[in-house]
Amino acid sequence: MRIQRSLVLAGLGLLALGLAGCQSTAKHSSASFKDSQSSTKTYHAAKPDAAVTASSSSKIAQTYQPRAAQTQAKGYVKSGKLQQKGQYTFDKVGTKLTLTRVHALNQTIKSGQLTYRVTSVRLIKNVAENDQAKRMAAQALNLAEIKSPYYTLQVKFTILNRGKRAVTTDGIKAIQLGNHQRLTAANQLSDASAGKTIPAHRQLATFATGLAGQETQPTFTHVKLAFAGGYDQRQHQLVKPSGWLTVDLS
Repeated sequence: MRIQRSLVLAGLGLLALGLAGCQSTAKHSSASFKDSQSSTKTYHAAKPDAAVTASSSSKIAQTYQPRAAQTQAKGYVKSGKLQQKGQYTFDKVGTKLTLTRVHALNQTIKSGQLTYRVTSVRLIKNVAENDQAKRMAAQALNLAEIKSPYYTLQVKFTILNRGKRAVTTDGIKAIQLGNHQRLTAANQLSDASAGKTIPAHRQLATFATGLAGQETQPTFTHVKLAFAGGYDQRQHQLVKPSGWLTVDLS
């Protein structure tokens, strides 16, 4: 199963009914959002900050306050709960986040006893207002440096366990952006479901977030998702990786 890096994470994306506020303080303990509550019948992914900088392990104080002029344009959302295209907010280190694309979906793919249902895909434009914001974003995305603006893709999905045995999922194996860029756990993709155990006849509501591009807004009209395998408590494979699920974003 996927080896997890040790990082303090408040979350990269926010994909439960709406993007949760950028003032959230919930923290998790790995690059794929694992925490100690790996097995629960009622588990739902937390609503972390939309800001990718929230996953940085930097000790820099996160006290950025936008100027009054920055908050007076149409679409500013102080709470950080971005729900409509064009809405924007600021994170605690000086990143302006704007929701640029929103797609509500209902597409499924099955593998063994698991059914994966993709319910939402969003694209966030991130503009670093200072060097600190750029450094923290680069660290969070495992990059030497990052160019601003950069764009993050956020995918919301559920995993239904139709079987009689609990399954520990490795979440998303890869996301193909259009015909070019591919995101994986080793390549700027963080997945809240990785390492979570789904009891029999239960489902997990979760999300994944990855780097979609830098400087120029991505123009892909579809994405493809492939899900990794599922395992029992002894790490014996119960569910094989899925095929590709194509999601139309045109």
